[in-house]
Amino acid sequence: EVMSRNPKAVRGDMLASAAMEFMQERQVTVLFLVGEAGVPHGILHIHDLLRAGVA
Repeated sequence: EVMSRNPKAVRGDMLASAAMEFMQERQVTVLFLVGEAGVPHGILHIHDLLRAGVA
């Protein structure tokens, strides 16, 4: 009910700056990190990127 049916996901080996750009383009603040087979590996929140100094 509160989740998206099509969550945005990126590969875990994507550069942090590219992930930030991806978020900005799609106006999202959270991404799923997936491996080659599409298996979820984690979640990346925009605050993680900001805390790391990615702008």
